[in-house]
Amino acid sequence: MIRPTSFRLPQYIVDKVSQLMDILRSEKQKYEIASISVKDKQLRDSISWLAQESNQYICELTSQLKSIGAVVAIDTEENNQSSSTPPVFTEAQLSSNVIQFCKDSEKMIISAYRVVLNEPYLVEGLRTLIRQQLNGIMYAFLQLKLLYKLKSE
Repeated sequence: MIRPTSFRLPQYIVDKVSQLMDILRSEKQKYEIASISVKDKQLRDSISWLAQESNQYICELTSQLKSIGAVVAIDTEENNQSSSTPPVFTEAQLSSNVIQFCKDSEKMIISAYRVVLNEPYLVEGLRTLIRQQLNGIMYAFLQLKLLYKLKSE
């Protein structure tokens, strides 16, 4: 017979995962702005893919937390974002700025994932999901860096 469990995820872990989701959400918005600014189609598609992947990861984490029974506050900051036009740069400035932004973003996101993964009381299903997401985001950044290196040669 299947019995309901009374296990609840500790609130500080929910808070850390929520912080990770907030970082992913803010970086997703920055990726969208950066992809609009880039003229190179392949680079634009790679950055758009990062935004799409970040959004997917936010949804996966939200669903996983809800299935565990944690209360998740859903941010609607995306709707409050102003629709200002991004500044115009030359192609050389833009590509170097975008790549530097992506490198900084990569460090911040990987750091946020590792903070959550270092928690000893993280549920195994959530730990597996976060590991897979970390591998996916690292792969996406690797592809972007390889594409940039190929374009700059």
